[in-house]
Order: sequence, then C-alpha cells, then structure tokens
Amino acid sequence: MTEDELFDVIKEIVFYVTGTETLTRDTDFVKDLALNSLDVANMVAVFEERFDVKIPIAEVWKLAQVRDVIEFISRNN
Repeated sequence: MTEDELFDVIKEIVFYVTGTETLTRDTDFVKDLALNSLDVANMVAVFEERFDVKIPIAEVWKLAQVRDVIEFISRNN
C-alpha cells in the first residue's frame, strides 16, 4: 500500500472514530483534534485491525501526527 493509500484509509478511520473530516499529514491527534486517551485507544484499535499490525503501548503516544502513523504502518506492514 502506498503512503497516499495509507493516508486515505487513515482519514476514513479518523472520520469513523471522531467524525472529523479535515485531516492532513501534519494533523496532531491530541493538539489539533483534541482527542482524549479513550479516543486514541479506540483509534489505535481500529488501526491495528484494519492494517493487521500490533501497536505496542510504548509506541502509541509516539504516533502523535498522521504522518507518524503512516510511517509506523509502512515500517511494520
């Protein structure tokens, strides 16, 4: 899957979890979208299921921006 395809799927997931439609690669999940820890946990669970990856707890808060998720998925998938 290309980075553009990953970005499109991530946009769908973020919309599904948060209802937010506006997203860029620089969007910060906590600062820009004001997600709380439950929102982040729900989103991570969907990322794991959709991309068939395991995101260790130690990595979750390192995935602050959309670009971080794209890079993580690309490296681990």
